[in-house]
Amino acid sequence: MRIAMIEVGHWHTGMHLRSFQLAGEVEIVGVSDHQPGVAAAFAARSGGQAFERYQEMLEATQPDFVIAMGRHADMPAIARHVLESGIPFAMEKPIGLSASDVAPLVELAEALNAFVAVPLINRYSEMWTKLDELEDAGRVGLRSHFHFRVINGPPERYELDGVGWMLDPAIAGGGCLRNVGIHTIDGFLRFTRGEAVEVVGAAISRRMHGRAIEEYCAALLRSESGVIGSVEAGYSYASMKPGGDFEGRLSTANCYFIDRNETLEVATLDDDAAQTLSIPDQGARYDQFGRDTLARLRGGRPPIATLRDCYRAMQIIDEIYQVAVGSPHGS
Repeated sequence: MRIAMIEVGHWHTGMHLRSFQLAGEVEIVGVSDHQPGVAAAFAARSGGQAFERYQEMLEATQPDFVIAMGRHADMPAIARHVLESGIPFAMEKPIGLSASDVAPLVELAEALNAFVAVPLINRYSEMWTKLDELEDAGRVGLRSHFHFRVINGPPERYELDGVGWMLDPAIAGGGCLRNVGIHTIDGFLRFTRGEAVEVVGAAISRRMHGRAIEEYCAALLRSESGVIGSVEAGYSYASMKPGGDFEGRLSTANCYFIDRNETLEVATLDDDAAQTLSIPDQGARYDQFGRDTLARLRGGRPPIATLRDCYRAMQIIDEIYQVAVGSPHGS
């Protein structure tokens, strides 16, 4: 599988390179970044030919698959070009500044029957596997409520990673909610099986770091059937360590799950039992993405998360910002 990578100055590049290399039998044939010298430095470590223009790279290398990243404001144009090139690809979220950027891409991708994978990697949590197993056994019952919290270290982490544009809402489309909160929204949509969602209330804060982007967001959601969701996203953890403060909880009439990143607690009423399991953490979930994505492509199956999944999460993010500050961009 000959793979090209677009905008390798992105901070997820190393994770995606490792993930797809773990899939085996892949070759990096080209890497690009609009910043002079960035692609060349990356190519010296990873292999492949370096380019500043991704359009030129795709034409010159003719890859079998593309891993696309980039500044959020630039992502729609990149995605459209790769779609029109007919190459299957994975693209880092959020693929735009708002849902309106993603909507026409969903329409185009579905018209072309294109393969576009989005790394909403918490879909690889063992929590979903266990929930599905209990559902198949008729042991879940009505779904009640959901909570998902992702709190990473302070916003200067992005300056240290050389992607200071993440702190500019005009380029990033918001702060922690748009960036890491998308995982929490996608989780609620997964739990409610795609129901319509209402944003009941929301608040954001910039008071600690005083940046233009929000450093914390909390929102209360309700699905069409009445499932309640509370989500939190932040850059307010007091450390740069990977993982920060992460926790996912879901409750049904018979089950209660708590995903704490490295452990999963499962409790069920019908046998009055609780168990705590070791599970893959965030890093390992990224590692699964490349192998699973290429297996799905080769097997003619859709990716674990599609452009439409990204779009639905982006719609709710826009609504949360609208409720919190009166603007779909959080500023």
